[in-house]
Amino acid sequence: MHWIVSLLAVQTLTVPAYSPPAALPPPVPERLSLVVATTVSETDPQPLCDRPNCTSLFLGRYTGARTLAGPAVETNFAARVEMGSPWIRPYRLALIVEQRPGAEPLVRAMTGFSQRTGQACFGADELTPLGWSPQGAGIAVTDGAVCVTAPE
Repeated sequence: MHWIVSLLAVQTLTVPAYSPPAALPPPVPERLSLVVATTVSETDPQPLCDRPNCTSLFLGRYTGARTLAGPAVETNFAARVEMGSPWIRPYRLALIVEQRPGAEPLVRAMTGFSQRTGQACFGADELTPLGWSPQGAGIAVTDGAVCVTAPE
């Protein structure tokens, strides 16, 4: 009997986060920026649905930001970011951030840097819905994927 309770407990711990389709407004490509920044914190979660495993829009705070493409983003900035839970430590990430007049900026996509290659890559499946393909120094496009090298 105890093994059944244990099995049920493990199943509840491994339920993947649910991201409701169409929970966010469509992106505006001319307001998108490709940014490399370090996470500071994620607070003020706003659930995107009523399900217990639903993702939330956290208020992410970032530092050391460098804009590689699109409108410039401040060196230290805050933006809403869809997550299941906050990061457990700071990470250097590549982010696609949308400036939204009258609202907080919104992180549309994020990816980490590979320790092996030193690059952070967004898949074509992440970029196609945004209708945007960033271009600039340190940005490489291969088969629809966009990879960036961390700026010094």
